[in-house]
Parts: sequence; structure tokens; C-alpha cells
Amino acid sequence: MLLNENITLHAELIARYLNGEMDNAELSGFESRWLNEPENKLLIQEMKKQWNSLENYAEIKDPATRRAWDKLHSRLKEDNLISEKSVRTVMLPGRQFLRIAAAILVLLAMAAVLYYTVNPGAKPEMLSIRTGNDERTLIKTLSDGSVIYLAQNTSFSFPKEFERHGRNVELKGEAFFDIAHDESKPFIIETDEAIIQVIGTAFTVKTTNGSDFELLVERGKVKVTPRENPSLNAFVVAGEKIAISDKHLVKTKQLPGESALWYTRHMQFKDETLKNVIHVLNRNFNTKFATAGMEVGNRRLTITFTNESVETMNELLCLTLNLQSQLKNDSIVLSQTRGGTKEN
Repeated sequence: MLLNENITLHAELIARYLNGEMDNAELSGFESRWLNEPENKLLIQEMKKQWNSLENYAEIKDPATRRAWDKLHSRLKEDNLISEKSVRTVMLPGRQFLRIAAAILVLLAMAAVLYYTVNPGAKPEMLSIRTGNDERTLIKTLSDGSVIYLAQNTSFSFPKEFERHGRNVELKGEAFFDIAHDESKPFIIETDEAIIQVIGTAFTVKTTNGSDFELLVERGKVKVTPRENPSLNAFVVAGEKIAISDKHLVKTKQLPGESALWYTRHMQFKDETLKNVIHVLNRNFNTKFATAGMEVGNRRLTITFTNESVETMNELLCLTLNLQSQLKNDSIVLSQTRGGTKEN
């Protein structure tokens, strides 16, 4: 369940959590129930930033607090951020409740703002890709520059543009992830079996109909949390792999050759920009393709490579987009042919 689905209902609970008024048992219950959801965790993190600015709040005298509260109440009603019914639920009687009641009202204001910051309007529309039975690896470059290599019989969902505070995608099947580094936007992969959180790294994920799960890390570090036992989580680093067995995480060392580059043997690009295609080629084959300007780099193509030599790759790219190539400073520069068309 998400906290922002009914922020008024949970306002007092969140206020007590942020204000440090929970005992150990209640704190543990709150964190295990609510903070395992990535969206809840993100919302609470943003609230904490705002809450820290109110650290001297308890030192304000009651009359001043009351005036500030009344002013805030009027402002929120005018902006239609809270309803009269919502306010009545936090109008607790007595001076001893004044601080927590005012804190809840401040929390409602923060929640209203943060909801539209973290979740503007609604979740972004998700796009989906599904691969067939053939052995070709479908390669997709996301809006942040991350590259996803999809194996056969795999379904992958992602937003056209990532939200401001996070990068959330969904996977069913097998894929290799080469994630662009961005500490301010954790990359979260949701599968039927686990939630995977990364910042910038490369790893393979295998899932099978909600039953089998395996992750192998090539570089960097990944955090894995099983859905059926969210109180457990583990970090996996390069050279390690992790699986889920009987709702528990089992981490082992990778065997020699286990992380072979299966995803580069039969690579397929569909309606991808040339600049994204050559980025993948340069990264995986130590080639030095480049484009003569943005116009050439932004042209789109559909192409497949199967264990090709550099010369053959160059020839296929030029034939597909009617380009010419020239060796400049050890780079193969692709440019428009003289009198060539600009469109594919």
C-alpha cells in the first residue's frame, strides 16, 4: 500500500515517525510495513528534508504557534489542498496536543506539495517491449542513457521519460542492465520475485514466472529485496550472484565463464538512433565509431549484428542510412554522402 494514496489517513502516523515519538516496536512495524515500497521510501525521504527545517518548531510559544497554524490552515483551504473534513480530523483538543496537531497540519501541506513533486499528476505512462523466441538480443537505450539488453521471451516496461526523483522499470524474463550513474535518481527494477535498486552498474537478471530469480553482477553494487520476505535484503557486488530459495536470499561466487557476454552475440536494434547504436558498439567491441554532427547521429534505423567484424559493421551502417565513412584520428566518422538524402 502506498502512503500517498490516502495521505490524510496516515498523516498522524507519519508525523509521529518524523518527530521520533514511536517506541522501538512501533518504529520497527512502521518501517517494515511502509518503507519497503520504493515510492513510500522516496516520499518519506523528501518529507524528512522538509521536517529537518522545522527542528526548532517545539521552541515556539503556544500563541505564536496557534497564529501560525491558523494562517497555514486558511492558506491551505484557499488553495484547496485540504478539505474541512481533513482539518477536523487533526483538530485535537487541549494544549498538550497542540504541537502534534500543528505538526500534522504542516505535514499535510508538505504531502500536498511533495505528492505533485514526486508523483506529478499520476504515474508516467509505461511503454512495453516484448521479445520473441529467436536468439537475438533486443537492445534499448532509455532516456537517461542506460542500455538494456533483452533476451528471448522477455517483457520490459519503462517510462518514455523518467520522473524527477527516480527511475522505475519492470522486468519479466532475462536482461542485462548497463545503468547510467545518477546518485540523485536510484534505478529500481521491479520483478515478480524481487525489487532491485542500483545507482550505476552492470548486471544480468533472470526471472521465471514468479518462481525463479537470479542476478549476476558484472561491475558495481546492487541491492536486492525479495517481495515475499521484504525484511531481508542483500548487497551483491562484482563477481557475485544471488538467487531466491524458499523466500531467502542465497549469495555465491560466479563460476568461471558464467558472466560470458551472451548479450552481444546477436544484437538487434529497432527504430534506434544512430548515436545510440554506435554507443553500444563502441562500449562492447572497443570500436571507435563517431558521427559528423548531431543531424547524422539522430537519424533512426533498424539493424541487426551477428558476430560481425568492424569492417562489416561499418558497411552495414553506411548501407542502411546511405552514409559514407572516413578514418579520422583513429575514429571511423560516419557522415552524409554528397547529394544523399537526410531521411532514412
